Amino acid sequence: MTIWISTAARLERNVLSEKQRRDCKLVVRTVSGETGVRYCDFFAPSRMRLHTAGARQLAMYLCHVLLGMTMTQVGQFFGRDRTTVAYACGQVEDMRDDGGDYDRRLVGLEERIEAARRRPCALEMRLSEVPHAGI
Repeated sequence: MTIWISTAARLERNVLSEKQRRDCKLVVRTVSGETGVRYCDFFAPSRMRLHTAGARQLAMYLCHVLLGMTMTQVGQFFGRDRTTVAYACGQVEDMRDDGGDYDRRLVGLEERIEAARRRPCALEMRLSEVPHAGI
């Protein structure tokens, strides 16, 4: 017996939640600060320069590994195909396997992102917690 999953069901399963989008933006901002690549360049339709492509690959890898998102979801966020995300993850894993400075920097990035995800955002505070918010 063959079971067909409709395209609509697959798309619905891969829709990004608001939390996933917020976490992805955090990853991109963190990698942007670390690498010096402008935030908007992560979403450029072209590959851009090698340095920019490497930063984008790193951000894709972190979204997939740290946030537990599927490659399809990561690709959707960056405006890329899931195979591009798979290639990016492979590139970063290869660099990581070499160890050394790259791996140490990546561990530091992961720790900073995880710490930032645990911190409450001021924008998410209830109005009653904000000083002078009572109108």
